[in-house]
Amino acid sequence: MSTATRRRPLPALAFLLALSVLTGIVWWRVLHRPEPAGTSPGGTPVAGQTATCTPGANAIRLPRPASVRVVVLNGAGRDLLATRVTSQLKSRGFTMGTPGTTSQLTGVGEIRYGTTARAGATLLGYHLPGAKLIPTNRPDTRINLVLGSGFRALAPADTVSRAVAAASKSC
Repeated sequence: MSTATRRRPLPALAFLLALSVLTGIVWWRVLHRPEPAGTSPGGTPVAGQTATCTPGANAIRLPRPASVRVVVLNGAGRDLLATRVTSQLKSRGFTMGTPGTTSQLTGVGEIRYGTTARAGATLLGYHLPGAKLIPTNRPDTRINLVLGSGFRALAPADTVSRAVAAASKSC
């Protein structure tokens, strides 16, 4: 073989090795980025989870329960469930509508709220950990709480009070 046709593989292998190491470092940093506390992997707040105070964050402004109107609907198929939860929420200060029934729902429940009732729905979410917050296109402040087959009980009032106080505290 002549010297002109013979190639040296060492420089190409060194380049590929350096490129592989650099790629590995970049991916490791991307995959091991810390998530902010109190958020899901997508960066959105987790329903029913206590808000944490981070520097630069604004305090959550939650309304008083008396200014939040809630209609409880039984989607669990258990007798008088909506009536019992309505009286429990009324004793906690919420303004309650007439309880009713709806089609079966799995899970803890859903808090369905209109465009202007997000703060009230968030407050109600502290009383029902695990319930999904579902916005609707209604322009009113009415909130429908649909109880699912996974619902067992409201969160204890003292736990809710501590969570609401922590969420309302400014940083």
